[in-house]
Amino acid sequence: MIPQLIRRGIRAGLIGMGNRTIWAVANDGWIFEARLTNAETSTYHGYPVRPEEAIADIVFRRYSAWAVAHGTQQDQNAMVFCRDRYGLR
Repeated sequence: MIPQLIRRGIRAGLIGMGNRTIWAVANDGWIFEARLTNAETSTYHGYPVRPEEAIADIVFRRYSAWAVAHGTQQDQNAMVFCRDRYGLR
């Protein structure tokens, strides 16, 4: 599941400056953030983004634009679940 999430985040362009952070939206709508913890081994530490975190809205908007324009039906379903889970519009 994690490699698929990372691929989805990269395809959606949810990458922070310097490739140190990647966000992804899971099929159930949860947003996950992965931060680079070891550049030599390309090791990331990931965790869910809480609904009250400001980054949730930013990630959702970027993801939604991509999902509508380029995503699969599964990507678009994840967008709807994310919107509802985080109470975003």
